[in-house]
Amino acid sequence: MANDQQQSGSEPQQQQLPTVPQAMPAHGAARRRLAKAGLGAAGVLWTLESRATLQKTGFVCESASAYNSAGLNSNVATEQRCNPLSPTIWCYVQNGWPCNKTKKFSEVFKCNESRFAQTYAKDSLLDVMNSKYDKQNYNGLGRHLAAAYLNVTSKRIDFLDVPTLQRMWNQIKSGGLYKVEANEYWTAAEVRDYLVAVHGW
Repeated sequence: MANDQQQSGSEPQQQQLPTVPQAMPAHGAARRRLAKAGLGAAGVLWTLESRATLQKTGFVCESASAYNSAGLNSNVATEQRCNPLSPTIWCYVQNGWPCNKTKKFSEVFKCNESRFAQTYAKDSLLDVMNSKYDKQNYNGLGRHLAAAYLNVTSKRIDFLDVPTLQRMWNQIKSGGLYKVEANEYWTAAEVRDYLVAVHGW
């Protein structure tokens, strides 16, 4: 496959997916993703950069609990697969999806509630990533969960899995908060910010 451009905001020249590397990208790329994720992630970036004990090469390529701990866990692996694509790129490419582009969002993320009948329940992953209602209802969380699902199932990232993404959705839609770890909860916007830091907008 042809190599894609780095996610700098410009669209790729060809509608093909880049090849998946075996190691994480440079720390500078991770810093750029965090900086783009907003004030909350920027604060995490400042904390990370100021800690002399930080040993990882790319912080955002970590699980939500590792992200939440701000790099204080010295046991987190440093070699991980991390070459995710943003929702914008997934919407743009024509080839290389790990599933059919008509796959329903509800096939991955439960949407049995009547309030989802005309939105998430009937729409495809692609539809949700392009929708306006997702931003209005859940701060764009559905869009980023869909992209994360595609990144996981295409083996572009290996520090998240589908059950974790499903728990994020189920807990947010049910109670408005996702339990990251003991006594630590994130809102829909905070979960979205974490996923944005992972793969971009």
